[in-house]
Amino acid sequence: MADSKPPYVKEVLTSQANLYAFLGSLAAGALLSIPFGFGVGAIPLIAFAAGEVLAALHIPSLPSFREKVDRRWRAETRQASRAQLIAELQKRAAKREGFQARLRTYQRMMERVTSLYQRAESGHSRLAPRDVEQLDDVTIEYLCLWLAILVIDDRMEAINLREVDGKLAAVNKELAAPLPGADLRQLQKARADYNALVERHHRMLSRRRALEAAMLTMPDQIDEIYQTIMTLPASEEVGARLEEAVSRLRVQEDIETDLAEALPGVTMPSSLTSGHGKRLATVAGSRG
Repeated sequence: MADSKPPYVKEVLTSQANLYAFLGSLAAGALLSIPFGFGVGAIPLIAFAAGEVLAALHIPSLPSFREKVDRRWRAETRQASRAQLIAELQKRAAKREGFQARLRTYQRMMERVTSLYQRAESGHSRLAPRDVEQLDDVTIEYLCLWLAILVIDDRMEAINLREVDGKLAAVNKELAAPLPGADLRQLQKARADYNALVERHHRMLSRRRALEAAMLTMPDQIDEIYQTIMTLPASEEVGARLEEAVSRLRVQEDIETDLAEALPGVTMPSSLTSGHGKRLATVAGSRG
């Protein structure tokens, strides 16, 4: 899951710089071994091994190194989540009405986020890449909301509410005037089951409306945040303001759904599965 920490020592040992150092040591050893023999030729490799030990002991504890590794891992996790969600959405909704319109809306949101990443990387403002990641996570939440609505639609289509109401009415009628030999306990259980099914259907409908409202307002709010950040003076601190704006964008905690039901094994960004974003990990499926 996204909560696991990257293996920092492995990141040091498998880094591109480390690979170049190894190849350089190997080349130096080969050159030295020609005139001086393998004993002298092994010196660069021994020095490289000693350097590896020192690097493995000290570099992983450096905050700057950890932040660089963490950021890359967060980006990879986010991309994996995005790919899984989009693949599931295409499978479920590619031929449904409104799919292309929602996809264009999502792409516009991504354009805003990409532009903000570029602004953060340019160093022309006090906007940090970590700040923009909060908004990037919201684009994944948008996909989760979309998938949640599709899952609810599938479940609601599987229930013929009119048929259920008819069966419930028949059970109530039989309970009111039981036939000889009727098992009242079984009839009461059937009535309870039918009532529970109707209640779940109504809850799903209410949940769908809440999810759809959140999904419809999210792109407009991202546009508003984007415009605000792009027009702020370069010297103004934007991290706190962005965090406050994003917190208002989040889906309410009382909308409880289960992503695993819709997409088993999905890897969610840690910001969506911990702290104020914990509810994000469950926004994409639906249980009654």
